[in-house]
Amino acid sequence: MNCTNCDCPFYELHSSDGVFTSTDLNCLVTDAVKQICFSAGDVLFTQGQKSSSLFSLSKGVVKITKNAPDGHEQIVGLGIPGKLLFGLQSIDEDRHKYTAVAATDGSACKVRHRALLMGVQHQPEISLRLIAALNAQLAHARSLMEVMGHKKAAEKIAAFILLLAPEVEAKAERFTLPFSRGDIGDLLGLSEETVCRQMANMKRDGVIYAPRGKMRIQNLDRLREIADGRAP
Repeated sequence: MNCTNCDCPFYELHSSDGVFTSTDLNCLVTDAVKQICFSAGDVLFTQGQKSSSLFSLSKGVVKITKNAPDGHEQIVGLGIPGKLLFGLQSIDEDRHKYTAVAATDGSACKVRHRALLMGVQHQPEISLRLIAALNAQLAHARSLMEVMGHKKAAEKIAAFILLLAPEVEAKAERFTLPFSRGDIGDLLGLSEETVCRQMANMKRDGVIYAPRGKMRIQNLDRLREIADGRAP
């Protein structure tokens, strides 16, 4: 499938027809962008694998992990819709430094690096969209760092829930919680027992309802107060 009908910022590269004035350039970007579907548990790329593409996530949640020297898998980031996924620490590297594993079913546009660089050089609008996408990526990274920063346990967990459900309105809405309590603790620097206890407190207070694998925000204002450290 191509990505002409999705929110991928690089949709001009979906085929070679008319993207560039040069026929040679058009030939080089054939199939530059492909829309892929994935299931929970699928691996999009692995640490150490040669990198040739990045991903623009349109649906689903992806966890970014890194293998520690002792073999422990550490969750170091999240991929959510509207964000770019790439496992490089700099554009000078050619191998992924991280692993991306789908936490839920979803879809993404897979963009070849070479075609994207050509698009940036020859299509100013693509350059602007890439800058906008990277700005959004930085904002997401800052939000995640704030969640993992100098917050109390309850504040971290509340902010994490809001980060996973940014479009939730002030009404009860259920969404998939694709992480175990242990995964959440790993990402936020908390023990699994602490995560379980704090989420149990929120459930008891009517802030959330969290059956296995699901989450429903029952009191959005209260959840925001907890996340901001304003809860009594």
